[in-house]
Amino acid sequence: MKTKPILATALAVGMIAGHAAAEDIPKTELNVVGSIGILSMYKDMEEPFWNKTIVESSGGAITANLKPFNELGFKGGELFSLVSKGTVQMAHQVLAYTSGSVPENEATDLVGVVADVEAVHKAAKAFRDYHAGFLAEKHNIKLLGYGTYQSQVVYCREAFGALADLKGRKVRASGASQQVFVEHLGGSPIGMAFGEVPTAMANGTIDCAITGALSGFLAKWHEPANYVSAVPINHGVIAHIANMDWWNGVDPAAQAAIESGLMALEEKMFALAVTETADGLSCNTGGACKYGEAADMTLVPASDADMALMADAAVTAVLPAYKERCGAECAAAWNKTIGDAMGFEIK
Repeated sequence: MKTKPILATALAVGMIAGHAAAEDIPKTELNVVGSIGILSMYKDMEEPFWNKTIVESSGGAITANLKPFNELGFKGGELFSLVSKGTVQMAHQVLAYTSGSVPENEATDLVGVVADVEAVHKAAKAFRDYHAGFLAEKHNIKLLGYGTYQSQVVYCREAFGALADLKGRKVRASGASQQVFVEHLGGSPIGMAFGEVPTAMANGTIDCAITGALSGFLAKWHEPANYVSAVPINHGVIAHIANMDWWNGVDPAAQAAIESGLMALEEKMFALAVTETADGLSCNTGGACKYGEAADMTLVPASDADMALMADAAVTAVLPAYKERCGAECAAAWNKTIGDAMGFEIK
């Protein structure tokens, strides 16, 4: 008979404690640069989090001025340096955009190592502590969590039947390991901003391009491209980052609210990426599509030969190139974290 009153009392105490915690947070206004504004990562995840979730959970104490990087005139990669210097307080950084200058930022999403979204999250969790320490020490950046786009796939204007057929083609690749992979196949990797791809493919500057299965659909890559592969090349991990000097000046109660909120957002982002891979391929190839009218691209199914090629590329090209870019110490840290978790070793 006493169970219900005791439970009710416990719930009431919890609600009071939560309300008190929110009341303890001082008014805190943030400036946040988001990811690509036309994509679901921003519209369905980042925008609701900063404009609603964090506001409500903090009792209105925390508010954010949020804009996607493409609407601010950025290409994306420069955000990392701007956060490091304190020019930008916080950002959702697409890590592949910085892989040339900061190889550690691509560690969780190397081509051929992570076969699906769940594997990427496993790799990110294994690497989190090392990555956080590295960013703090070397770049004056606070790591507050991860997220990911859906699986990155190949879009091409002309027909191809397997990944090996990319030999001799000009392929837009957004990160260092994608570039190594394309070179390994005998293709020519091209660095290019996301928004420039449709025009470049239409006019023949590039033959193919790699991006998320749904991201490409939402950006209308299906207009110049006619074929899409189902093979997951990698995924497109992002990091929620803040300038360390600025972060250290934020009230501890506000810090705690932001950190816990972004960790919850991480789980939602990875869960969304799982479904969006299938949704993107369906939308591109005439299937069910809740994001608009489906396109009529031809699907190039994954084959055993494709998957064997991916595994071989990881061992013979991608991992050795990663070690060359980041050094022996970095490679050893990768082996002890992601390598142990995923069953790979950089020699």
